[in-house]
Amino acid sequence: MPFKNKNVILAVDPGFDRVGIAVLAQQKNTSILLFSECVRTNPKDTRGQRLLLIGSRLRKIIKKWRPGNLAIETLFFNTNITSAIGVAEARGVIIYEASLVGLTVHEYSPQSIKIAVTGYGKADKTQIETMVKKLVNLPQKTVKRLDDEVDAIALGITHLATKKSI
Repeated sequence: MPFKNKNVILAVDPGFDRVGIAVLAQQKNTSILLFSECVRTNPKDTRGQRLLLIGSRLRKIIKKWRPGNLAIETLFFNTNITSAIGVAEARGVIIYEASLVGLTVHEYSPQSIKIAVTGYGKADKTQIETMVKKLVNLPQKTVKRLDDEVDAIALGITHLATKKSI
């Protein structure tokens, strides 16, 4: 990748069933959403096919937007270990794809994202979505943004607010 834009951030909320992806840029003191989506894998596909889908979609997004950095959420373990393993594998694919093209990887905990976006470390999904809508101009979509996509946008806002990519 001959040209990377250090002012463009790729933010990924990792998952195995759904991966939230957002591309943001900072112009002056404003976070601008360039692109966002939620990649869904098919539960009927093999583990390898699902990870391949995540990696190939991410590769296309990186090629198109040429970000300089990747912001990714740290792994949060809950009681479902099977789910956590799938998310960990997806995180590995995401970090691998970013590393292949030399992106700098920055990790953020769920709590630090909540604090950065809402000012409250125990904010719920509704509070996060409300603040994301206030912090960036969200283009209209024909389908509702899933939580994973909104979380990726919040993650990008968090990274840009720390000015690590500038």
